Amino acid sequence: MSGRTRVSLSIPKELMKEFDNLSKSIGHPNRSKAVSESMREFLSTRKWDLARKGETPGVILLTYDHHARGVNRALTEVQHDYPDVITATMHIHLSKHTCLEVIAFKGQADRVRSLARLLQSEKGVLDLKVVTSPV
Repeated sequence: MSGRTRVSLSIPKELMKEFDNLSKSIGHPNRSKAVSESMREFLSTRKWDLARKGETPGVILLTYDHHARGVNRALTEVQHDYPDVITATMHIHLSKHTCLEVIAFKGQADRVRSLARLLQSEKGVLDLKVVTSPV
């Protein structure tokens, strides 16, 4: 890649502080290098979203604040709308406020994308990762 583009972002202070601390501890020479690496990782992990076709097995890792208003009900309703895709779920308490939901799936990639997008859009969802496995 040649050339550079200057950008300006608004990021929560604590997130930026944590990002800077981690990037320094793993040896990034500057914030730009760390952000570039993070963007490359984001692109590589999300490319499946557009390219994957056919039946896809994998898991969705969903971290959320279970005290956020209506999040438990909304997540349950979304999951019940995808019985053709979801094969199992596991609920893990990470802290007093934070939970991890592991959603195993096997289904058509377009349905998995739809499920992931709906889950990601719910208020209270802190992080969502889709991990797929080759069939």
